[in-house]
Amino acid sequence: MDENKPNDELNVNTEKEPDEHTTEQESNVLEYFTEQIKVNKPDLRETLRVLYELKIIDSDLAEIEEEKGDLPKQIREQKSELSDIEIKKSEYENMLVSIGEEEIKLNEENKSSEQKIYKYDEEKYNVKNNKEYDKIMLTIDSLYEVVTKNETRLKEIEEQKTDLAEKINGLNEKIVEMNKELEENQALLSELNTEHEVEELELKDKRNKLLPKLSEKVAYLYEKINASLYGEAVALVRKGNCSGCYNSIPPQREIEIKTGEDVFLCQSCGRILVDESLIQK
Repeated sequence: MDENKPNDELNVNTEKEPDEHTTEQESNVLEYFTEQIKVNKPDLRETLRVLYELKIIDSDLAEIEEEKGDLPKQIREQKSELSDIEIKKSEYENMLVSIGEEEIKLNEENKSSEQKIYKYDEEKYNVKNNKEYDKIMLTIDSLYEVVTKNETRLKEIEEQKTDLAEKINGLNEKIVEMNKELEENQALLSELNTEHEVEELELKDKRNKLLPKLSEKVAYLYEKINASLYGEAVALVRKGNCSGCYNSIPPQREIEIKTGEDVFLCQSCGRILVDESLIQK
């Protein structure tokens, strides 16, 4: 992918000297257009130098991050895991509340059914015929069925409550343990951040001042590459090779890179290529 690709007219060879048959007027015209071509040619050498400076800054920032090790990532993962555990714990607690409400409802229903059974049991002695007696007994039997069914469910609820309580207690212990580990890691990271705070702020300040010197398109390209190759988005061309992946650069492409008129990427590793001579000036 090439940025700010020069127009074809910029490839015109302007190094030819006027021959002996060239008039003074023709010579002046040739000189004028030669100068115009030079003026119109894009000069991205400063852009390439800025890109290389950004690479150096991001390399230093990457080294600071490396000194912190995997602590930032570990802390993020611990926070995520804690969040998942809290959600699961909340689900168990909601289930506990729900079956607790069901338990209260079933106990109330059983109490009401038992009162009705007692009432109908008293009434059966005052019936006038077998039909009334059978009706009362059917009602009593149906009430007993409700009570029996509720008692079975209440036993299940008791088991569920015990199981949920154990799970919640287990999660509480896990949360306490993980919070302790998280606090220790955060304290350690805070110490490392404090240790590198001044250096990191200076580097980020330099970075923020360099970025505006790039066009929006080039800055986007750099940031995109740097996101995956943090601190290694730019590579130098040394003796025909990419300093990032050590693969050779085609001779014609090497010549084009030296002109500083375009932004080229390594065809092997995708880094932005800067000729070594540009950063030595």
